[in-house]
Amino acid sequence: MSFLDKIKQQATDVATTVVDKTQETAKTGQIQIQLRNLKSEEKDALVALGRETYRLHQEGQLDGAKAADTLDSLAASVNDVRSRIAAKEDEIAAKTGDEPTGETVESEAEEVPTDAEAPDSTSTTS
Repeated sequence: MSFLDKIKQQATDVATTVVDKTQETAKTGQIQIQLRNLKSEEKDALVALGRETYRLHQEGQLDGAKAADTLDSLAASVNDVRSRIAAKEDEIAAKTGDEPTGETVESEAEEVPTDAEAPDSTSTTS
């Protein structure tokens, strides 16, 4: 094999490797977008669950069987989305070799102090 044939073969190998890596990166990016969409869906499901719980509380109907059925259904939606998030995280981990994070909207949420825990802004120190 001549010198030019070797260079041509090496260039072909490099180009093939670049194409393969680009395709892998694009597929990983698509999965990450799907994961972001699922996390948004999880947030929406949690908001719906909270909204319905609050409505039932305001109406004094949290104890009823109908309320339990409604809340169970909404909680099942949250659990379904979380299982799909875990599957996507596993898929990303398999492609990248990383460990899944297991982060959910709930685990990323900032804890806000209640009124009892909040510092008193009306008192002045002199």
